[in-house]
Amino acid sequence: MNSTRTRRVLGAAAATAVAALSVGTLAVPAHASGPTLSLDVGALIQIQGEPTTQPQFGENVFIRVGRSGTAPVPGAELTLDTTGLDGVAVLTASGGRCVTAARTITCDLNNLSSPNVNLTDHLWLSAVPGVKAGTRGVVHAALTAPGAEPAHKDFAVEVGGAVFRTAEIPLKEHAKVGSTFSPAVRFANRGGVSAARAVVEVMLLPGLKVENWPSNCEYATDPGQIGKEGFGTPIATTHAVCTVEGEVLPNEPVRLNGLDLTVTSEAEYTFADFSVFADANASAAQGPALRQRLAFQRGTGAPATLTRDSAEGIPSGYPDINGHFTEQEVLADNGADFGLTGTWTPDASGRAGTLTVTAANRGPASIFDRSGGEGTPFVRIQLPEGATVTDLPKNCRANNRVLGETQDRPLNKFDCDAFGFFMANGASSSHVLGVQLDEGSVPLSATVSFQNQHSDLEEGYPSAPMSWDPNPENDRIKVALRSLPAPEPAVPDRGAGTPVEPVAPVVPASAADSSGSTGAGSGSGTGTTATGTAVGTATTATATRTGTGTTGTAGTGTLGLADGGELADSGRGDAVPLAWASATALTLGGAALLTSRRLGRRRS
Repeated sequence: MNSTRTRRVLGAAAATAVAALSVGTLAVPAHASGPTLSLDVGALIQIQGEPTTQPQFGENVFIRVGRSGTAPVPGAELTLDTTGLDGVAVLTASGGRCVTAARTITCDLNNLSSPNVNLTDHLWLSAVPGVKAGTRGVVHAALTAPGAEPAHKDFAVEVGGAVFRTAEIPLKEHAKVGSTFSPAVRFANRGGVSAARAVVEVMLLPGLKVENWPSNCEYATDPGQIGKEGFGTPIATTHAVCTVEGEVLPNEPVRLNGLDLTVTSEAEYTFADFSVFADANASAAQGPALRQRLAFQRGTGAPATLTRDSAEGIPSGYPDINGHFTEQEVLADNGADFGLTGTWTPDASGRAGTLTVTAANRGPASIFDRSGGEGTPFVRIQLPEGATVTDLPKNCRANNRVLGETQDRPLNKFDCDAFGFFMANGASSSHVLGVQLDEGSVPLSATVSFQNQHSDLEEGYPSAPMSWDPNPENDRIKVALRSLPAPEPAVPDRGAGTPVEPVAPVVPASAADSSGSTGAGSGSGTGTTATGTAVGTATTATATRTGTGTTGTAGTGTLGLADGGELADSGRGDAVPLAWASATALTLGGAALLTSRRLGRRRS
């Protein structure tokens, strides 16, 4: 888990990503003659009440431009008319593409080749000396290009107005599923005039909910916009906008009351984001854009209120770009069972088939990894010598590295994506590999395990270290591709009239699972049944033979993995010997599903 400061930055970045996803654009409807241009900028931009020097590469005006269609639009030009800022503020641009003539800034965007992109010309607003706090001006913006429908938008600029700065919220640890608590949402007005109200925007991730939203809050469910368009993994979130009336004086610290959070069964690590504004149309506010695509409904509970609070921990001075933002992180006493399953389906020849591997989060918690990938598992498939991949899915790739070093020969090791950074309760992913087997009768098996980004860099990674997983037994499995046929029982010659008794084959002691577990396999159909017992060991194994000859119907079985074991017949330095559970393993089956106990040591 990252430091508090790092997590706050990540949360702010996520909030910024949500902003990029939810913004609405103002554009004239398209005609068949050409593309439509789009222009987005916050309706209200608030700046400090005194003149401020632009930092190197600094900007406090953020504009996004774009065009419809797929072809670049030549000759695109952004014009900013600042006449309405006279006596209020000065707008400058230092990006190199912009020129200023009188009160107009013109930026040559040349070929506009994106549907939605940030303007990177370092636009900076600074107050005029002596301007009264709370004074507003306006900028007229226009995006034009030959043969394209233009876009226009005005935005207000407020100097020294009411603006809030938030305190960090302490991490809540060991939260119990079903418990309810009040997050310490604290902030102060760092502007030069009083605020008539506080507009609090809330975003809840899975694992947190509000049982009864206050009556001065409106809320809506987002099915997964933040993940689908921003991070690759859909995340269902809840958004709310709470408008709490009441004067907040300059430099007055207050606390939000009446908005209680309940920890649900999906919580393991989760969080709630809060953004606080004095104006609903502030440039970083998401409410107006969210209302355009989500259906909000009003709460029915007691209204949320503001009470005067201590200024401890609330930064002084005018807010930076994320000064309005704070986050409640929650670590719940909960877990999620991640598990692997695999099946082998041979063709009629028995020498080729498909290996299907499925990774699943069986819950109850949804897992959110903000550690940069350390906790996000992928699936590793280690094939033995004698097995060759003929069809590799596009989200799988060969891995020829050992401890970060690329080897001079293929390792028959493949890594497949399993989950994104958010792993929802019930999420799963499957991978189907085409595999060809060499001729022979030697048993072949694939080892499948969860791994993460450190697996090729450090020792001790028989599977991914998933601290939330209470059941590591299914984090690493073995799938039989070709089993050793069970021998026919020997029938001693006792002469005529002597009863015939089958002799059970002896399983070598070296085949026993070192854990002392028991494995069993069974199949349907008709045929001969053989039962074997390993003499002098604590392990027993049984198998039911199905059909006749070298091919048969579907079979299932369970085989134990030795401690840290890989495939014994791989013949490579990175493999660890694997103990077979029984010499009476299954004959070739239509589908063999095998699970195992992972005995490799877990990393804490």
